[in-house]
Amino acid sequence: MEYRITAELTLPVGATGLDGLQQQGAAALLSEWLDRVATVEGPEGVEITPYDHRLKVSSTGAVVELLVDAPALSFAENGAEALLHEILERTELLADWQVGKCEVTVSDAELAEALEGRPEEEPVATRVGLPIEDVTAQRRRLLALSSRLRAFELESFGPPTEDPDSRFLAAGALIDRASVLTEELLLDIMTLDEEAESLDKDEAHWTADDSEGLFVLHDLPVRYRHHYDLSFAKKFLITASVVYSRLTASPWVPPASTAESLALYLLVENAKELLVSFAAVDPDEVTAMFAVFESHAYRHHDHEWLYLEDLDTADPEDSAADPLGFLAQDAHSWFVPYPDVENPALHPYVIEDDD
Repeated sequence: MEYRITAELTLPVGATGLDGLQQQGAAALLSEWLDRVATVEGPEGVEITPYDHRLKVSSTGAVVELLVDAPALSFAENGAEALLHEILERTELLADWQVGKCEVTVSDAELAEALEGRPEEEPVATRVGLPIEDVTAQRRRLLALSSRLRAFELESFGPPTEDPDSRFLAAGALIDRASVLTEELLLDIMTLDEEAESLDKDEAHWTADDSEGLFVLHDLPVRYRHHYDLSFAKKFLITASVVYSRLTASPWVPPASTAESLALYLLVENAKELLVSFAAVDPDEVTAMFAVFESHAYRHHDHEWLYLEDLDTADPEDSAADPLGFLAQDAHSWFVPYPDVENPALHPYVIEDDD
């Protein structure tokens, strides 16, 4: 697919502006190198082919427009940036210059064509009910975030799909929703605290079952909603923060408790919704990608049992209906590490005094 890239090259910090002669020299050097390039190796070893360029040099740097052929937007942008970095490194007189913004710029018609997908399907922007420019902006934002997911390789989302950007988008969605869920948990804690005080009730017994409009706590298993008090909410915030921070480091450390598994579960579900509803990724592709991801991310899957509808009507005395013993548990016990986890790295705040 053909993409038009606009990139900014800037002078080193503190450098004086270029005079007319220096501008001509910089333009000549950049043009010479750009004319030489045949192919560039981008992310995942995928080659992109630049076959035309425009260049404008000013006293503060240069703006480069590249026309490239690449299999996806992310490959085009990352490959073009790699190319410009290499040119600057190999050109002694420009070695201190910096690559600034480097992104795809296309017309609305080109965007529509790029995002339509299969000919027999309606355009993805129509499917999600958003303007084409909003879908494209969302996808570009998630692609930029994808490099922060260092705990997993792209293969953790399965093989490439018909949308070459989808695995990058999935990685970016996890990073994005980790930030959003953390903020929403903070708001839930504030709501629990404020409502308990305003109604002159005992804080220790005011729970998510007494509140309306909570974000994250109301997405946890409904059967235990009366257990989600202020203490639980604070512990779950710390637990989720620990799990989400592991996404940005390698190697991945799987969830060490039911609470950690639930935190990751909520993250995955929110990432799925973001990809389908706002980034126009095919729902079947999203389901397939995260099925593979979950096989890499979890060590235990006991959290799934908590969402079974049958558990809501099960007899607490029927061990066959509740083989994991969840009906007899208090939700606060979810913070206890799994028995087979050696030396779990628990945050001190979630460890009870009597543990």
